[in-house]
Amino acid sequence: MLRRREAEELKKARGWLLVYGRRKVGKTFLLRRELSWSIYATVTRSREIFLESNGGIEKTGLEEGLQRVVDALRRGECVVIDEFQRLPENYWDMLALAHPLGRLVLSGSSFGVVEKVFSRRSPLLGLVNPLRVDVVSYADAVSSLVERLNPEKALLWAIIVRDPWIVPFVDLSLPPAVFIAENAGRLALASMGLVGEVFVEEERRLTTLYEAVLRLLAEGYWKPAEIAGVLAPKGLVEGGASAVVGILERMVKMGLVRKLKAWRSGGAKVYYRHSSPLLSLVYYLDQKFSVSEGYQATPEAANTALGREAEACIAELMAERYSGVAGFYVSPFGDVDVIVLKGKRPIAGYEVKLGSIEQNEAKRALERIHSLGIPHAGLISLKEKPPEIEGAETLGPDELVSLAKMVSETKISTQKAHESGELFWDNK
Repeated sequence: MLRRREAEELKKARGWLLVYGRRKVGKTFLLRRELSWSIYATVTRSREIFLESNGGIEKTGLEEGLQRVVDALRRGECVVIDEFQRLPENYWDMLALAHPLGRLVLSGSSFGVVEKVFSRRSPLLGLVNPLRVDVVSYADAVSSLVERLNPEKALLWAIIVRDPWIVPFVDLSLPPAVFIAENAGRLALASMGLVGEVFVEEERRLTTLYEAVLRLLAEGYWKPAEIAGVLAPKGLVEGGASAVVGILERMVKMGLVRKLKAWRSGGAKVYYRHSSPLLSLVYYLDQKFSVSEGYQATPEAANTALGREAEACIAELMAERYSGVAGFYVSPFGDVDVIVLKGKRPIAGYEVKLGSIEQNEAKRALERIHSLGIPHAGLISLKEKPPEIEGAETLGPDELVSLAKMVSETKISTQKAHESGELFWDNK
């Protein structure tokens, strides 16, 4: 089981809540485990409700089920309505009449439902507070796994298990790249089914165009113009980069795509990538080997892709450390694996490797970082501590695990640091 910061946020939150996020990120597990509910209502696609209470489960119609929910709220009880996006809006008034009695927690797998709940015409506007749940943070995943694994394996496996749905299927005795390569076909089919389900809940159809964009992101494409350049000759998109931006922004809202600030990267302002490292890995291997059609991926290819996802995870960790945001920098003269920004200003840059970092390689990386005017430079290896070089911070597996624990355990302090602009971990 992965411990995650959202559990504490959920328990401490007051009043009525709307918990939302992409499918299969662990919302239902959180609600069932962390809340002392008297009724757990799940809205089905066939417009019925499964009611769980006192250890029993029964199926009811919408009106009867909601009346039971309202009665429980009026008794001051805690009630959860899962898959809330399936509940027709004409029933929302029925819930609103019970406010502010009891504790109502709505859970939705559609980002579109958030817009509807907080629209001007919504009867629930002003009655519920939002709580977003995404894939597990990298710091939380590392902190959970290090109780069972050595630091190096915990850092690598944490990249994969950030998507909680895979947890029951992983074999932690294997190297992560081997596990991914051996199971890539099954994981590809599961991932494609998950993505398709996300589109269904968003009342959209997963078209060939959307699927193609997700695959190109997994291959490392990130500029809308370059994506359009690949898709246009195939007749999949018209309108060039602006059309692709529209698609990417819709997938950002769905929780499938994340965007980072691009810093001094050929005029680009935004860097798009998969929100889920696991989905990115699987789509990459399917593009390269057609694993969904029965072909086998190699551990070497999986490890290469894992290295790219590791950079993104370390960038997230470092951004939380400095109370900044993860940036992206790419140049024909050499990239910087991790950049942390505060506003438009870079405050730290790091070279990141899954394996060892040689002395000469380390010096070249540090020179490149300093030449960009980035004040704090460092070397990070997930295998062993990098060579000590004057003026550079060096982080190996042990240091990274300690940092992940610090970030995970001080989430409240992190939020205060975001508000004040101060660092809560200042390692000169």
